[in-house]
Formats: sequence, C-alpha cells, structure tokens
Amino acid sequence: MIGFITEFYTSHSYTPVRDVALSAETGAATNIIYGLALGYQSVILPVIIISIIMFTSVKMCGMYGVALAALGMLSTLATCLAIDVYGPI
Repeated sequence: MIGFITEFYTSHSYTPVRDVALSAETGAATNIIYGLALGYQSVILPVIIISIIMFTSVKMCGMYGVALAALGMLSTLATCLAIDVYGPI
C-alpha cells in the first residue's frame, strides 16, 4: 500500500507531479512552496497506515507485536534501498 502511495506522488503519470511542473512555470518560489506542500501531503497516508499497524500489533501481542511489525517493515529495507540506488540503470 505504501508503495502505491509513493508511486502516485512520484510518477509523472499522475497529477501531483504534473501539478508541480505547472507550478514551475510561474517561478521558482511557487515551485518550492508547492513542492514542499506536496511533500508534506504525501506522508500523511503512510504515517496513518504505520500508526494503525503499530496500534493493532500492540493490542494483539503487546511489545512482541511491535517488535514483529518493526522487523517486518525492516525486512524490505534491502530491496527498497537497492531499487533506489540502482533504479536508473
């Protein structure tokens, strides 16, 4: 789910990136302000999703559930890092 949200906010196929490009036509200041606002907006859903996951894991298994949820999120770190580093190649 977080991957799809990231794709939506970073792909040129969707409107947020096109809107940033349109804001660049009016000047650098509007581009910076719009890009910053879009960056703040793009983290709302992932933070909510991670918060729900952590809350659910605490209620189900206590701190052991939090450890398992954190380990599950960290297990994808190597793949995401490799994609980010070697993506353009």
